[in-house]
Amino acid sequence: MGKSIYLFQGFLSKKNIPIGYKNKIQQQVYIGSGLGISIGSFCQINEFVKLKDVEIGDYVMLAPYVQILGGKAHNISDIKIPMVLQGEYYKGKIIIEEDVWIGTNAVIMPNVRIGRGSIVGANSVVTKNIEPFTIVGGVPAKIIKTRKTNDLV
Repeated sequence: MGKSIYLFQGFLSKKNIPIGYKNKIQQQVYIGSGLGISIGSFCQINEFVKLKDVEIGDYVMLAPYVQILGGKAHNISDIKIPMVLQGEYYKGKIIIEEDVWIGTNAVIMPNVRIGRGSIVGANSVVTKNIEPFTIVGGVPAKIIKTRKTNDLV
């Protein structure tokens, strides 16, 4: 691992972000305040990834420009009040289980669980939970196929 990766992992530990070992974390990863973030071991997090309120399991790969946007969402229910003035509410944490691969430019919305061994295609927007060993893609993300032995042919 390069010097910049070690410096960034030191930065994460200073923010009290639980982080495993033997991770490869590129430069320009956005973590905001770091609240609600934990990162397992043997993960690869590429440049320009944005992390908010997420638990990342072991062996997870995040391609460049992935946005994981757990936490708050905007209130929009009162049409008489401008949306910017309606405030926010807590929508939920994102859970990414172990051995997941998330493709370039994918967006993961709040309160989503991505199951073990799943793959999220590039440019997808995930708004619902993904079952383990499932490949999804699109906007919104839909099941393409599963990674179970009989389905990969």
